[in-house]
Amino acid sequence: MPRNTLGDAMPPALRSAAIVYAVETAGHLCEVLRYSSPAMAEHGWARMCMYRTADAMDTIGFLVDGIAVRLQGFGWEPAAIRGLLKVDQEFVRTARPERVGGRRLTERELHVMPEWIVAQVRDCVAFVLLRIPVMLRAAAPERNDLWVRQCLAPMVDSMDRLGRLARVFATVHVDVLDEHMLRRYQHLFQQRPRAEMPYPERPGDVFRTSWGDVSAGPEAYEVRALALLVLLDERFERRWWQGAGGGLRPEVRNAAVATLHALETEMSPPGDGHRYWLTEAEWIYAEAVSAALRDRLAALPDREQPLPEVLRALFERTPVRSER
Repeated sequence: MPRNTLGDAMPPALRSAAIVYAVETAGHLCEVLRYSSPAMAEHGWARMCMYRTADAMDTIGFLVDGIAVRLQGFGWEPAAIRGLLKVDQEFVRTARPERVGGRRLTERELHVMPEWIVAQVRDCVAFVLLRIPVMLRAAAPERNDLWVRQCLAPMVDSMDRLGRLARVFATVHVDVLDEHMLRRYQHLFQQRPRAEMPYPERPGDVFRTSWGDVSAGPEAYEVRALALLVLLDERFERRWWQGAGGGLRPEVRNAAVATLHALETEMSPPGDGHRYWLTEAEWIYAEAVSAALRDRLAALPDREQPLPEVLRALFERTPVRSER
């Protein structure tokens, strides 16, 4: 298989779509985190967390499928594509999860997410959020002939991690919700398994549309989201994310969670209505991240620019890293 089958960089239309989908995914992760809070219990954590976990997983899936479509179009063998998509390790959502002995939620836990699930939520959203800028760093350059593997690997791993979290949500509700509701809450109707990729392109598909003309100024939500992702990436430049037990180190997880809280702040209308579901410590940490964001935005030109140019300008503050 030729090394440069897809040229020396991600195609511009796909790059711009990758940026848009990265921002959308971060927004979905914000909502998963938000609805895990006891203060949001009246909204139903099972329903909302399943919805948004599925949305995050499937948004990443659109990008992964778009890359697979390109690989197929340039003559890559199906077996090679399946290998890059790690089909043999795929973790999909299902309406028939296996029951776990001894894991039955109390009436209170059905209303307020139990702490052992909150811990898994935080680990999962941090895992995925850390990998989004890794993908963007590989997608952004105008020359990078390794972009296929460097973009697919973190996104495929993120899909499977989200699939595992969705399975936790479904498993603990298997005796509470019927199969129809589990299907509905997990958005199974929109799931696109990697084993079936690439899917045929349809007229109007996002990957047939050039996003290169999408421009935004430094105060736009998309630019603020990208800047927060880059700041998180910079913070752990050339440092290991994992601890001795294989999970994320606490300071890494906490920084990713604070980044999502800061993004939530940026998404909210003027005022502090979103504060009620954050603890005082979480609010202080999020404010510190927001302050760093304002400093970074001040360094950008005070005009609208195409999002790929904005992303490259943000990444130019740090050298290109080796793969982790």
